[in-house]
Amino acid sequence: MKKYFSELLWIIFLLCLTLAPSLAQENLSTIAKRIEPSVVVVLAYNKEGQTLNQERGFFVSQNGDLITDRRVLEGADHAEVRTTNGSLYPVRKVLAEDRELNLIRIWVEIPTGTVRPLPLSSSLPRLGERIAVITSPSGQGKSVSYGMISAIHEIPALGKVIRVTAPISSNFTVCPVVNMKGYVIGIATYWVMEEQKVNFVVPSERVVRLKAGRGISLDEWEVGREETAEGLYAKGLPFLWKEDYEKALPYFEGAIKEDPRYANAYFQIGYCNAQLGHYLDAFEAYEKAIQIQPNFALAHFFVGLVDLEVGDRPHALEEYKILKGLNRDYASDLLNMIR
Repeated sequence: MKKYFSELLWIIFLLCLTLAPSLAQENLSTIAKRIEPSVVVVLAYNKEGQTLNQERGFFVSQNGDLITDRRVLEGADHAEVRTTNGSLYPVRKVLAEDRELNLIRIWVEIPTGTVRPLPLSSSLPRLGERIAVITSPSGQGKSVSYGMISAIHEIPALGKVIRVTAPISSNFTVCPVVNMKGYVIGIATYWVMEEQKVNFVVPSERVVRLKAGRGISLDEWEVGREETAEGLYAKGLPFLWKEDYEKALPYFEGAIKEDPRYANAYFQIGYCNAQLGHYLDAFEAYEKAIQIQPNFALAHFFVGLVDLEVGDRPHALEEYKILKGLNRDYASDLLNMIR
């Protein structure tokens, strides 16, 4: 009897292992179908009314606020969105943008009752968490792919990016990635590096920061879109992600020429030089970032790393003492390396 009961438990356990993934995917499939209508197509036109660009986007508020790729609006005279039922609504304002990750929050003039906003998670997902990537509005080709969170990376002074096992077509960008609760945990997007697209997922906590401001018209936004320090900085980030520090460096150097008070750009100059073994140049750039932003904990941490690399342990200890008052995690990590 005891042996029989033990074998029965094993059978139940194996059945659970077999059924769990399919049940999870079934739940995700149900969630994805509910969410698909919130994903729309953004269409940008020139003055003659010809289509310049088109991109995916999704609603994040009942008021008609939409998240999309900022590049879709570049050079546009006007824009509109097409919903899943084929209706068209005009884009009226740019509310906020993240130039580093090419995300933008826009306001669409659309009746409140027709908007289906998606809830954004403000926390990072867990490794192994099951997800669905909504790659296209309903009825417009393959619209959903399934997978899980495979890794979370951190890029210095940029933040975290997520890797997922779900396939992401290079034809789709700004695709919401949802969890089992139907919350958006990230956005699938891309960088262009040497004419090739590199896909990754931006955590939704980054999107939450795109707070709606007063807003400006597309004309006003276009006027202020010329090459800026932020634009140059953003162009260097894909090469940083690829660990091609020699190609990344000129963009960050160009950024500080446009804005000599750009602390993050100095930090990236320091980081690139440190990776290339140019420790004196790295140290000078980190110090400049700290002069501009004295509480720049990550810069202090990397100064300590450079100190250890060149054998200056006493100075690394000084950085540790500073870090104790700024960021305990960085301080602890640096102390472990000093020891």
